[in-house]
Amino acid sequence: MTPTTTPRIEQLIHVTGRLIDVMDREIALLRAMRIGEISALQQEKLDLTAEYENAVAALAAEPELLRAVEPALRAELAAVASRFDAAVAENARALGAVRESHDRLLRAIVDAVAEQRSRQKAYTSRGALDSPRSGRRAPPISLTVDRRL
Repeated sequence: MTPTTTPRIEQLIHVTGRLIDVMDREIALLRAMRIGEISALQQEKLDLTAEYENAVAALAAEPELLRAVEPALRAELAAVASRFDAAVAENARALGAVRESHDRLLRAIVDAVAEQRSRQKAYTSRGALDSPRSGRRAPPISLTVDRRL
């Protein structure tokens, strides 16, 4: 094993653990529907993700480093990689659930507004109020009369 192998693997394990922690906090906020608080985690998550990707890319460029890692450190790396995969999957599920929830809420609001608009009366060309039941679905018109001469 080269002298730089152990610190590089330990750094990857450390960064991965920190990234898992951030994702766990994000998942907890998503489940609690405290969406507004997630933005505070985003920069840390981005920074850790970049650090993680760089560490993985560096190790992928030198596969012999992984072969030279002692078994105990390799087992620790495998365990943290497994936890990381689970955290990524759970994070994706939580984000998808929140997105779906927001989409359903938005659709319900749009449908309610459309329903409300279809019930409103509009003026006919003769100035009378038209009933929405007459089959006409004209959007309501807002008028202002200027009484100044």
